[in-house]
Amino acid sequence: MRTYSISALLILILAALLLCSSVHAEDGSFSSNGTAGKYPMTFTDSADRNVTIQMPIERIIVLSTDAAEAVELMEAEDMIVGVSDTVQKYSWTFPNLKKKALVGKWSAPDYETIGQIAKGNEDSITPNILVLGYPSGKMAGKSYAVDAVEAGLKPFKNISVAGFSFYKADGLDEELRKLGQILNKEDKAQEYIAWKSSKREAIASAVKGESLVKVYFESAQPKGLGELKSNGAGADIDRSIRLAGGINVFGSSKEETVTTDWETVIKENPDIIFQAKADDMMGWRAFPSSETAAAQKARDEIMSRAGGSAVNAIKNDKIWILYRKILYGPGSVVGATYMAKLMYPEADLDPEGAYKEYLDLLGVDYPEGRTFVYPELESD
Repeated sequence: MRTYSISALLILILAALLLCSSVHAEDGSFSSNGTAGKYPMTFTDSADRNVTIQMPIERIIVLSTDAAEAVELMEAEDMIVGVSDTVQKYSWTFPNLKKKALVGKWSAPDYETIGQIAKGNEDSITPNILVLGYPSGKMAGKSYAVDAVEAGLKPFKNISVAGFSFYKADGLDEELRKLGQILNKEDKAQEYIAWKSSKREAIASAVKGESLVKVYFESAQPKGLGELKSNGAGADIDRSIRLAGGINVFGSSKEETVTTDWETVIKENPDIIFQAKADDMMGWRAFPSSETAAAQKARDEIMSRAGGSAVNAIKNDKIWILYRKILYGPGSVVGATYMAKLMYPEADLDPEGAYKEYLDLLGVDYPEGRTFVYPELESD
């Protein structure tokens, strides 16, 4: 009887261990003999692909600025051995990566170069390298998604390829948790998530009780007033506007990207107008400068649109040009903080401080003498 009891107990313990080890696999995260950190390790990426790595990752190739940003948040930039053209282009955002090897365009990687980097001076490729690409996407009808990257690297053995956007708010935390587990940097992933949560809570608290204002967000400088671009429900910008205490005038649209016209905007009569400006530099030199002159030109164009005198935002001079980089990706809570402060100037918020904190997480110095909204925020 005693022998039977011990055997039964062992069976129960083993069953419990197997159940625990299957938790990560069931929720689409990890399994490796069930446990993150043991090898081989299998995880599910954002393209719903199972990816197996055979040993700890020591080398990373990033095919997007968002992936580069995510790796920097993990304080793992020393692992990066190759970058896309966009990462090199935005060297002011990635000063730690500007000397890394170029592996082609973000939408058309150079697979031979990646293979050579992976092989190095060895006879074969050590399977400690990971390529981070996009889960999906096409450019001029040609896929640049992770499946296409994997196919391009098929001649080279032992190169793991994973697809994460590190861009969309609804999946960002989970993607960063997975990256933290892959790189054994779970603490850094949690540090970022906790920081972002604290900033979101600060915004919500600061605007609580305010009368909601109507916001029109123009996602790009227009080619014509008959084809303006904005965002609807589900878009990250819509989430940021709502967090900041605003009502997106196109928030009822089921389309994330909304094509509209100026006549429709006039009818919506927004209280605030934001326009995103291309991030071709690290913010703009403070006024007066040629950079803020360009932002002023964009603002003047909005102010002078036909029929604009009937729009509250124009009547009350509530129009701002926003630096695109703060609006999307891991740092988007910074953009939401700026929006909230612009909409409610008395709110107890410090957007510049929030951006400094975010750049500190990336290991990047805050660029003094630059501005990220125009007209600039008035000092408290």
